[in-house]
Amino acid sequence: MNNKRLFRCILPILLFFVGIGQAVHAQYAPINDTTKCLRVCDSLLSDNFGKKVDKQIKASYYADTISLIDKYFRKGMSRKVILSIPKGKRPAPETYLRRRYIRRHLKNFKAGASCIVSKELLERHHGDSIGKADNSQFIMMKSEMDSVLMRSHGDLSRIEHELGIPAGAWKHRILVRIDIPKPKKLRLRMPSGNEIGANALWLPGGLLPTGYKEAVIDRIPKGRYKASLIEITQ
Repeated sequence: MNNKRLFRCILPILLFFVGIGQAVHAQYAPINDTTKCLRVCDSLLSDNFGKKVDKQIKASYYADTISLIDKYFRKGMSRKVILSIPKGKRPAPETYLRRRYIRRHLKNFKAGASCIVSKELLERHHGDSIGKADNSQFIMMKSEMDSVLMRSHGDLSRIEHELGIPAGAWKHRILVRIDIPKPKKLRLRMPSGNEIGANALWLPGGLLPTGYKEAVIDRIPKGRYKASLIEITQ
């Protein structure tokens, strides 16, 4: 009887280390590595699993966006009010968002940030710096970028949708993932919507249309980031 109890206790631990504890392979590879990028079949999670997760996450993201409007905008301000102001004239986020919310939001990027750029753009400037002419670059949490690339399985349309990029904007482009270990050192801040990179899908409050968290930093100098090629399969 004691042996059976001991087996029941040990079995979950064995399963964790043998199977469930295996790392999930991301779908990107170092840009200076000649090894081929991982294929869809190399992922430990199926595409069907990714689609199921999509449905669950999108619902919670929508709820988060609504709660953002209700809880964190200052009195008399709302997402609709900010969006009614033309780009270039929008107020600083500190004037319409509660300071506590901004602090908590930016704290999410402590573990690192990521963004995606075209290989053409990266090579045009010889990798010296990444960002727009107004000294800004939109970023998202590194962990959320991991999730987007893992669940998209190289489907460009899904990547564009998840990141709030207009459909087809990245078509026929070679994409490069940029990881920034310490975004705080590059003047990490809440987006104002006046940045060159802010498009028609931009929302006040630091959330993408799909609910992922975003922020803005200064241009990323060489040596402050890691570049990885993204495999596009569809």
